Amino acid sequence: MTDLKDRLIEARKAAGKTQKQVVDAVGISQPAYSNLERGKAYGTRYTTEIALYLGVNPIWLATGKGVMRAPSMEEIRRKNLEPMLEKHGLEGLQEKLPGLESRLHSIFVEKRTISSRLARAIEKGLEIPVGSLDYDATEEKFTFDSNVTSGPRIQGRVPLISWVQAGEFCESVDLFEPGDAEDWMPCPVNHSDRTYALRVKGDSMTNPYPGQKSYPEGTIIYVDPDVAVTNGCRVIAKLDGEVTFKTYAEDMGRIFLRPINPSYPAMEITGKDVSICGVILGSFSPG
Repeated sequence: MTDLKDRLIEARKAAGKTQKQVVDAVGISQPAYSNLERGKAYGTRYTTEIALYLGVNPIWLATGKGVMRAPSMEEIRRKNLEPMLEKHGLEGLQEKLPGLESRLHSIFVEKRTISSRLARAIEKGLEIPVGSLDYDATEEKFTFDSNVTSGPRIQGRVPLISWVQAGEFCESVDLFEPGDAEDWMPCPVNHSDRTYALRVKGDSMTNPYPGQKSYPEGTIIYVDPDVAVTNGCRVIAKLDGEVTFKTYAEDMGRIFLRPINPSYPAMEITGKDVSICGVILGSFSPG
């Protein structure tokens, strides 16, 4: 099994990134990151952020287990369609899926993208379970050591949804189906089955001070509705029909939703009808 320093170098070079780009993206100091690649440090709390920035499997980067890069949803769908194409051939599939002939030609001959809507249509036409084409049968499952308390699954994909959907989901106990999401994102931390991802809008959670925790526009945040709310945690909340991303704060018996950006005011929600839709597990900024 390779060492962390070797996996870091391999992942960084595969992504075409410099050490400075990694440092700037995840917030680790240059000396600390340099020590990791030189083998003078054997771990860091930034492992997940580094892995997501470089587009590799966080479990692989941390432990060497599994594959370096999890397959994309497009790769998973194509792999799941290959046996059907081999069995029936393109013409056979077109006969089985009337109305999708040109779409099938485009994905198999022209190598066009297999969208979620097309994947659901193929599943329906072939009478196979919804989401079958999105299932990665090779995804490695990890178990906890005997001295570690069991928890939710440590790795899996969660739906990237819109803010409108987040508001609706806030008052629902249903789980998202494969066709409901814009995309399905790998989540490298413990999470419940109801966890979802959102893309940050606006700059109210952007920190203007370098080196401080910040969630600039476009950042992907992971939200778990089943995690208990605690003072100081980041939350998704629904107030007066609007969904917002803020820091939950209790102060002298009063409750606030506070932005990170000091240019925006805090909102006092003491005694107000507010729904906490979930707690932020983590985030990453697409490179």
